[in-house]
This record gives sequence, structure tokens and C-alpha cells, in this order.
Amino acid sequence: MAEFCLDCWNRINNSHKTERDCILSGKADLCEGCGRLCRVTERERRCPILYDLRNGVRRRV
Repeated sequence: MAEFCLDCWNRINNSHKTERDCILSGKADLCEGCGRLCRVTERERRCPILYDLRNGVRRRV
């Protein structure tokens, strides 16, 4: 599976995902898009609202 940092992931998929919307790797890894050593996207969250509830994040309205 290809591993991309969040910036490359957004550029490839033409989206505006944040760390809230994706699960990132725990350690730095090599991004296959830009070649930087950074945290890469493992997968997208199925239900970001659960992430908010568990971590006490409040959404701005």
C-alpha cells in the first residue's frame, strides 16, 4: 500500500482532510509523494465524530 503524508494525500485526492479525518502513523515514515520523513496516512477514519468524543474536541460552528 502506498504511504503518503497528509499534504500529498490531499493533493492526490483533491480533498481537504485534517488529522481529525485520517489515522496517521505513530512514527515518522518516508512519504512516497514528496520523499520527506514524516507521519504518513494509514487510513481514513470511518466516523470522525467518535474521535471528537473520545478526545474531547469541540467543533466550531
